[in-house]
Amino acid sequence: MASATIGLFVYLLGLCVGSFLNVVVYRLPRGLSISQPTWSFCPHCRTTLKWYDNLPVLGWLLLRARCRYCRKPISAQYPLIEAVTGLAFVLTYYLLFVVDARVLRVTEFGAIPLAAGWPTDAPLLLAWLVLVAVLIACSAMDLILYVVDTRVTDVALVAGIVLYALWPLPEPFAERAATPAAAAAAVAFIVSGVMLWLTNRRDATGDEEELELAAAGDGAGSAAPTLADNIAAVLAIVMFVGLAIWLLAGAASSAPSESGAFRLVVPAAMFSLFVAMVLTGGQPREVDDELHAAIEAEAPGARGAVLRELLWLAPALAAAIVTYFVVRHVPAVGDLWRSATCWTPIGRFTPLGGAAFAIHGAIVAAAAGWVIRIFFTLAFGREAFGTGDIYILAAAGAVGGWDIAMLGFLLSVPIALAGWIVSLVLKRIGMIPFGPPLAIGFLVALWLNQYAADSATTYYNDLALAWEKRPDVVLLGVGILLVVLPISIALAKFTRRLVEPEK
Repeated sequence: MASATIGLFVYLLGLCVGSFLNVVVYRLPRGLSISQPTWSFCPHCRTTLKWYDNLPVLGWLLLRARCRYCRKPISAQYPLIEAVTGLAFVLTYYLLFVVDARVLRVTEFGAIPLAAGWPTDAPLLLAWLVLVAVLIACSAMDLILYVVDTRVTDVALVAGIVLYALWPLPEPFAERAATPAAAAAAVAFIVSGVMLWLTNRRDATGDEEELELAAAGDGAGSAAPTLADNIAAVLAIVMFVGLAIWLLAGAASSAPSESGAFRLVVPAAMFSLFVAMVLTGGQPREVDDELHAAIEAEAPGARGAVLRELLWLAPALAAAIVTYFVVRHVPAVGDLWRSATCWTPIGRFTPLGGAAFAIHGAIVAAAAGWVIRIFFTLAFGREAFGTGDIYILAAAGAVGGWDIAMLGFLLSVPIALAGWIVSLVLKRIGMIPFGPPLAIGFLVALWLNQYAADSATTYYNDLALAWEKRPDVVLLGVGILLVVLPISIALAKFTRRLVEPEK
């Protein structure tokens, strides 16, 4: 029953956080302050709302989707974000602490769960809930306006670093934090942070102008809902609430992972989030044409832009390489780094080790995002991966570790592809934001983490054995991949010309 009680608290917290995320999603892209005015207001008549009108989900239902004062319609976006946040919060708790889905490594003794027990793992749960909230906010803004506000992703990045530093359980991350790679990541993080500060100081108005431009279309959130929209929203809310109750019932069960009644609850929750993403992203909006035109207009200079970005990344990359070799080959420096990451000022807290673990995850995930952006932009001649998505990857890496971030990214590709195919039926232009598939991908990665860890260990051992016995076969396979990759890129370009001929 303790698990069910904590799960219920997490669910109610999710509903309340979802209400706050509505404020973030509405105000940030429009250049409004989150804190002023303090209380929520009607976007039509600007009247401050009563506390009982702000009750998550219930307020919208009791008001019959209309403002109490001006009787103008209230978008279904508000209760949907609240219901989705509540479901995602309890789903995260269920995966972390009920079915022990998260593992850091697999040994000869089997998978080692990340969680140790309550309340020791409170910082771990809080870090994941912050990440989930940030992913929902970024997904909503991306769906409405194709905008990812990096101020939001920075919240999860900082939360991951701070909360891992406060987590009194050094065993899961001590081994990774003490490595030369973690030291290199820490130096790269500091250098890139300084460069970002200098860049933002020089171009302080650039992002604001871009956000104002994106917000000009006002997005789907301000559209007047029809009766059909409201019926669909109510059905979706009932589905999200029902799935959350199902998860809470699983938390109260003695063995939910072995019970047939609860084996389908996680895939059902994942599928419901996918359906919500597709139906919301499939709605046509004015900003579709604007964004498509902007991408086409910037295509001739896309390669030059990413080369300049590569030059911008060079100092952090050079600092990381130098640090790695110094820590690895200079014993005094290596011993100093290992001592720092194992430092315990009080109890079992290893603040520097926890922070280094989170920073390592963020840097590895962000580096993978930059590689994907630069390589595929150079290959296709148009922007291939948004910088906002790189910030999302970094936030996920800081909280979940680089393995969750990378697995989530790999899973997000087929999720995005499936969503894109369905969205083609719903709207004319084939534009779909990548933020929501990334968010769902990270949750699926958490769910499949143990299976992925087992599979990765098996494949690694098989590859190591193949390299030991027949290195020629391994080299042949690598050569085939190097040949197939440019052929695939050429076929993708040819297919694009057939589907969307140049004028």
